[in-house]
Amino acid sequence: MNIKIADRHESGTNGIRTYIETELQTLADKYEILDADVILDQEGHTGREFTAEIIVHVKGAKLLAKEVSEEIGKSVDLAVKTLEKQLKKHKETHFASMELKRHAVAK
Repeated sequence: MNIKIADRHESGTNGIRTYIETELQTLADKYEILDADVILDQEGHTGREFTAEIIVHVKGAKLLAKEVSEEIGKSVDLAVKTLEKQLKKHKETHFASMELKRHAVAK
């Protein structure tokens, strides 16, 4: 799996990059992820908001999770959890439709 991480406004550190790669690899072990694009961003000077946007390419679809919070790590955690829900649903619907097609062809 190819992971591209874009860091806008110096919002991420090497530690967070390693964490993102680890989390995405864990998801890739469960689901068939082709590649992922991650965008980390920081907005505001006094009251900072950190945004983590993860775009995952799977067979037949592109899934997007975008979360905002006060900490970059929390934003990444929320985005990964959202993405995991989407991947689970995609897998269920994708394999269910394939099973229906196979069953229809067998008749």
